[in-house]
Formats: sequence, C-alpha cells, structure tokens
Amino acid sequence: MVCISVVVPVYNIEAYIGECIESIIAQSYKNLEIILVDDGSEDSSGIICDAYARKDSRIQVIHKENGGLVSARKAGLSIAKGEYISCVDGDDWIEPQMYQKLLALNPDVDVIAFAGVEEYGIPGQSGIKRNTIKEGLYEGEKDRYQLYRCMMVNDSFYVNGILTYLWCKLVRRTLLIQCQMEVPDSVSYAEDAACVYPCLLKAKSIYVCNESFYHYRVRPGSMVKEQVGVEKLVGLFGTLAKSFLAHPLKESLMRQLQYFMWHGMLLKQYRQIRHSMVLYPFRKVKKGMKVAVYGAGIFGKVIWKYGQETGDIVITGWFDQRCEVYRTRNLPVQPAEEVTGAAFDVVVIAILDVRLAMKIERQFVHMGIPVERIDYIRMEVLEKMQLPDYMEEILTGKV
Repeated sequence: MVCISVVVPVYNIEAYIGECIESIIAQSYKNLEIILVDDGSEDSSGIICDAYARKDSRIQVIHKENGGLVSARKAGLSIAKGEYISCVDGDDWIEPQMYQKLLALNPDVDVIAFAGVEEYGIPGQSGIKRNTIKEGLYEGEKDRYQLYRCMMVNDSFYVNGILTYLWCKLVRRTLLIQCQMEVPDSVSYAEDAACVYPCLLKAKSIYVCNESFYHYRVRPGSMVKEQVGVEKLVGLFGTLAKSFLAHPLKESLMRQLQYFMWHGMLLKQYRQIRHSMVLYPFRKVKKGMKVAVYGAGIFGKVIWKYGQETGDIVITGWFDQRCEVYRTRNLPVQPAEEVTGAAFDVVVIAILDVRLAMKIERQFVHMGIPVERIDYIRMEVLEKMQLPDYMEEILTGKV
C-alpha cells in the first residue's frame, strides 16, 4: 500500500495545531507518516505536538531553531520515507477522505493538483481556490507542454493555470525533495511557487482535479507582508528562472515569470515601480480626483494605503463584498453595494485577477455607474512597467 508522508510546519499556532493534527489522524486512509516540525515555537505548539506523538505512533516530531517555512519543510523532508508527500500548514485542516480520494484519482502519477477552500472565520464567508486548466491526466510530452504554457498565467493577468500553493498538491517524494532543496531558506514570499512550478516541469505525469479537500485558514496576522526585501525576491525569481531557462519551453515560461514579477511588484514593492501615473496602473485617475477603491485584498490594501498617504488624490471610500471579513481586521471597508452612494470621479477595481475585475466592471455598469468612471488592471498598461534592474537581469539569464 502506498505510504504518504504528511509534513506539517508548526510555528506559534497553539490555537490551531490541535485541529490540524486531528484532521490528519482521522483520515480514512491510514497508511500515513505524520511529521510535525516545530520551527522554534515560543508558545505551547511544540508541547501539543509531543502530546499527540505519544498518542499516535505514526507521528514524529522535530524540534528545531526557527528558520522559516522553507527550512521547516526541508527538515521534514529529510526524514520522510513515504512514496508521496503532502504538505499541510499547521493552522489549516483537511477533509477526512482527502488522501483516499486523491489516490483513487490516479495512484501512480508524479503530481496531483487539487483545490481548496479559503476559510475567513465568519459563518457563510469562504472562497474556493481552483486550478483553471482542464481537469484530467497530463502525461505525454504534448499534454504536459500544453499545461506548462499556462501553468503560471492562464490567458489573463493574474490567473494561475495551476495554483501556486504546495498545500493543494500530492507530490512524489523524490521529486519534491529535489525541487524543495533548491529553494533558498531565505525565501519567505511565494515560497510555494518556487517549489511547485519546478516540480511540475520535472514531473512525467500530472493529474489535475478541482475537488476541494483542503481548508486554508486566512488569519489576520498572516494576511499581509507589507514589503518584501530584494534578497528574498532574488531567491524566489532566481530559483524559478534557473528551472525555466533549462526547459525547451523557456520563452513561454520566462514570459510567465515576467508576469509573476509584475504581480510581485504590485503587491510587495509598489513604491519602487517607475512610472509617471498618479495611481498606477489606473490611467483614468488624475491628480486631485476623488477616488473610490473596490477590493480589500492585498492589492486593495496597497492601493488604499498609498492613496491615503499621498496628497495627489482623495480616497472617498473603500468597498468589498466581503466587508464583514475585513472589518474583523479593523479595516474601514464598506459593503460593495454602497459604492453607488459614494462621491468619486473614478472607482478603481483593485483586483489583480483581470477576469474578475472585468466582471465587477459589468456589475458596476449595471448598477448605474458610467463605464468611463471605472478603471481596472489592463495588460497594455502593465506591459509598460519598468522592472528593477535585478529583475531584468534574471529575465535575461544574467543572475
């Protein structure tokens, strides 16, 4: 019977780790090796892990100095013996039949990619994270190359063909170890992507499924890393470029990496973007205008904060259909339908998924907002973005 090693990084999550472990040991598929990596927790997380290890012989606990998520996963992989690896974050939980159902899909592929649910901690409020490419088996070179051409960006900015997250993958152990060990420990932004996409490129067979088995807990403290240092981005983008440049589809892959870099700049180095616009990349916004912001995710927060801190525009409101979620984080977000009552010259849709942004634009027009007073992310604007020199050097293979 196939053995699955479940690697769980743990750091200061005493309120959640018990629920996570319970969901793993309750799996209908029993042939599991459960590796809990206490990454230098300062609360009782490590003690809780040890208590579970005494109750279930399948559990091993590693206690180590704090080194970050990548370091913790490497520690777990170093002792893993299962044919497949599943990475579960210690503050999340999984469905009782997850492993049984995944193996029933195809028990002999290198990677199984599936879906998950974002849990916001408010009844009735959740979101589905899905892959956007066709479900099924990608095994021959022709099929896999079809997947590779849209795995990071599927026809639209910024829509993943295959989700970046490692938690929604079941990966052959030898493959995951090979790719994870090449990710620098210092990478702490999009660290999953630095491992996931090289794994896909090295895989001989990939199965894509959009059934949701995983519950990803969105916590206020883990929602936003305001800025990410250059060294962390170099580690991330450099790892991906090394893998992409060695592949026959390097031109398509490097183009996708460029989109990924733009994505990272908008979220994590917004003030470093070189441009002449009042509010990038919203070309309809002019100096002195009243601006309403729709979208309270990470990019929405970037735009709202930037607009508040500069004197070039006046932010007159911040709106989102999940305002209840953001209000629990003490953010002054108003219900989406109230945007029509706000005073603004332009409402900007601060959402990086262009498909979703266009859908919201249509909804606004239906609500009576003139289309000329609505702006959202447009590729022709993004493609004029000047990336920092170090990113350009990565794209040209100099780093």
